[in-house]
Amino acid sequence: MSSKAAVVLASLAAGAIAVKPIHSHNDYTRDKPLFTALDNGIQSVEADIWWRDNKLLVSVAFCCAGIDNADATEVAHTVFDIDSSKTLDSLYIQPILAIVNGSMESTTPLSKDSPLQLLIDFKTDGDDTYQPLLDALEPLRSGGYLTTFKDGSLTQGAVTVVGTGNTPLESVVAAEPRDFFYDANILTLYSTKPADGKEWGPEIAPLASCQWSKVDGDDQMQELVKGAHDLKIKTRFWDTDSNEETWNKFWDAGSDWVNADDLEAISKAWEARNA
Repeated sequence: MSSKAAVVLASLAAGAIAVKPIHSHNDYTRDKPLFTALDNGIQSVEADIWWRDNKLLVSVAFCCAGIDNADATEVAHTVFDIDSSKTLDSLYIQPILAIVNGSMESTTPLSKDSPLQLLIDFKTDGDDTYQPLLDALEPLRSGGYLTTFKDGSLTQGAVTVVGTGNTPLESVVAAEPRDFFYDANILTLYSTKPADGKEWGPEIAPLASCQWSKVDGDDQMQELVKGAHDLKIKTRFWDTDSNEETWNKFWDAGSDWVNADDLEAISKAWEARNA
């Protein structure tokens, strides 16, 4: 065994591997989905999914020629961007399974002490897509690798799967046991409930997020982060500026997952900050 491998195994045994507070935004668009993030020590990745022709397809967004920038935002992440050869299973489920069961090496090992967050953005109808998504998770479920809420207890797994976009909250709340969770609106954690008689917490929503433009400045952001943490919920803000000043602002506030497109740059910024 190499000295590097020995250090990794020792760290895993001690539960001491530090997870970088970075989220790979639109991870599925990368040349190496999942692996580019893991190669940079990043353990939160995002995939848009579409239920089409009995497959969960992962969309790949392109800026379309012949339209202005204002329209490009509306066209991206649409059915026109889907590559039918790219499925959730091929890009994420099977590679993750191979990493956690030890049949594939990874720069960043995954375990319950060093878990992956897989954020799934439903682009098709939530009710239509929900059961196919649960079915797609079966290889990870049967291996015992999914974070699961059962009989009132939340058990951390090597992979925590969180739904956003059109994910149906009612179905998530009703599931027992539950191994697919919900991305809550961080702005309304204290003004809404997930269902009658239920409160927001990590057993339903281990993650809460919102678009940065909806936040009234840095002071409110810090209050939102603290409020979520009081509920044991992690935080993310999306559609943010992409520069070191912005990243450090969120890290200073204790936000758990900082959105990033340039994974190498933000990873270096985090390492420099903690040198």
